[in-house]
Parts: sequence; C-alpha cells; structure tokens
Amino acid sequence: MTEIEQNALRHRSIRRYANAPLTQTQLDELVAVAQATASSKFMQQFSLIHVTDPALRQQIAAVTTYDYAADNGDLFIFVLDQARNVALVQDSGKSIHQLTNWDALLGGIFDSTLAAQNMTAAAERSGLGAVYLGSILNDPQAMIDLLHLPKYTFPILGMMIGTPAEDPDLKPRLPRQLVYADNAYPELDDTVLQQYDEHLRHYYQTRKWGQKNVSYTESMVKHLAGSLHHRDDIGRILHQQGFELPEE
Repeated sequence: MTEIEQNALRHRSIRRYANAPLTQTQLDELVAVAQATASSKFMQQFSLIHVTDPALRQQIAAVTTYDYAADNGDLFIFVLDQARNVALVQDSGKSIHQLTNWDALLGGIFDSTLAAQNMTAAAERSGLGAVYLGSILNDPQAMIDLLHLPKYTFPILGMMIGTPAEDPDLKPRLPRQLVYADNAYPELDDTVLQQYDEHLRHYYQTRKWGQKNVSYTESMVKHLAGSLHHRDDIGRILHQQGFELPEE
C-alpha cells in the first residue's frame, strides 16, 4: 500500500486514549510540524495552546459537552492570532486594517486549520490518533475568558492527540461524483445520494458504538433543528475581539 492508503485514507476520529501522555520529544515534533505548515502570505496567523491544567480541561470539556475532552490524551487549542502581528506594527503609525478585515480573518482561519491538519497527519503517521473539537465554539466567549485570549484573536478549534484506546470503523464518505468534477460544479445525482444515504444508515446501525438509525440527508435536516449553543454569537464576538466585521 502507498503511504496515502496507509495513513490518509485510514483516518478515524479517536475519542478514547490510553493513559500515556505525549513525550516531550513527541510534543516538540508535533509543534514543529504545525509551525512548518504553509502560511497565508507568511503571516503565521495562529497560536497553539497545550492545555495541561486538569481543572481548565474540565471547564473546556463542559463547553464542548464531551467528557472525553478532560480524559486521557493531550488537548490543544488552535487560535486565530492577529494580536502578535498587531503588536509588531503598532508603533509604525500605519493603519492595522489589513490585520483586522475579512481577508485577515480568513487568513488566520486558513493558517490555524492547515496547521491542525498537518499536526493530525503527522500524529497518525507515527501511530497516534486524533480528534477535532469544533465544539469549543459552543461558547466562544467562555473559551476566550478561560484561555485569557487577547484582542485580535479567536479560538478556532480544539484537538486531542494520543495513543488510541479504540479501533473505530471507517465512516463512509460521500461518493466521489458528488464532491468532485472537472471544470464545473459536481452534479447532485439523487440516485447516488440515495444509495449513500442507505450505506451510511447501515454504518450507523452496525458500528461498534453509538448505534442509531439515520441517513446522511436525515442528519442534515436534524442539524437544522439542533442547538446552536452560543454559535450565533460568533459574529458579535469577532467584532468585539477587534475584527472589522458586522455583528450580525
């Protein structure tokens, strides 16, 4: 098998980890990989927080609503960071508009998420597992307060990494023809989608944990009626954090 088949195509979200924290060598290598990631305009617009305090982890787990975020495994928070660059230019007499506009916001999001993916891929290549925690956005203001994030920053996502203590099944992705096409937007083929719906329903019904009877389409409809927690506040909080965006 090629390296792509051995690693990238075997990605699973790991939520249960052995009681084996990352070694200092592993930690140093993963942080170095994150920093080596491609960066928009080489602005390096992210910071990485390793959360080791048990009480703080419990509080973050409460935000995510997932108890495992306070259990075994190392917890990291990727932060969109323009505060560092603002500090570097604050005495220049120039406007900081280019660090607080929509382009800067997207650049920071790109840098944060690419670094997280690079770190995940490196972890999986070394036999570790990982899971993303977009659920830190259930309460962005709480995360800002808990991590003492300054103005011009925003928590983008959390991630746990560690030695897997589970072997979950691969979750079937959408068929290629629904997400890939040459030269134009891919066509939404109802027949192919229906087949995928039933394929995913079978996966959910037979997987090793958390069995449920739902298709992909049904899960999308259910998502529309789900709780947003404080996610509708994201625009207001970004504005409050110094980004030149409308509050709504």
